[in-house]
Amino acid sequence: MAQPRQEETVYPGPDHSAASESVLLGLFALFLLVTPLAAWWMQLHPPWYFSYLLWAGLIVLNAALGRRLGRYDL
Repeated sequence: MAQPRQEETVYPGPDHSAASESVLLGLFALFLLVTPLAAWWMQLHPPWYFSYLLWAGLIVLNAALGRRLGRYDL
């Protein structure tokens, strides 16, 4: 008589929800643009387009996040 097969328990990996990653992106944007760090990098006299590059970087990160989390149907 054959032994009954034991079922293996498969534990899912950590759930990286869309909300948690969106909150992290928002906090990163606040850190770059609102904190004293913003006053510091503005005192370095960056080129005129530097703030536009920051915004473009945030937009690209947001688009990458939306593309990666598309399976959640946001």
